[in-house]
Amino acid sequence: MVRCHLVELMRRHQLKTTELARLAHVNRSTVAALTRDRATRVDLAALERICTALGCGLGDLLEIVPDEPPQNDNLPTAGAT
Repeated sequence: MVRCHLVELMRRHQLKTTELARLAHVNRSTVAALTRDRATRVDLAALERICTALGCGLGDLLEIVPDEPPQNDNLPTAGAT
C-alpha cells in the first residue's frame, strides 16, 4: 500500500488544497485525492510539481507500507492437535 503524507506537508506549509493546487499548477481534485489516500493514478509531472511547490522529495510525499497479512485466530498453532 502507498501512503501519502501530503496532509502533513500541507499543514507544515500552512497550505489549503486550493492554494497548493494553484502553486503546483495541478488540478484541485488531484490534490484532494492525494490528501484522502484515494488517488489510484497520478501523473508523474503532477507529483514533481507538488514536490517542487512544497520543497520536498518524492520520498517525503509518498511511502510504501507493506500490507499486513490477514490474521485468523481460529487456526490451530503448529503441533497442536
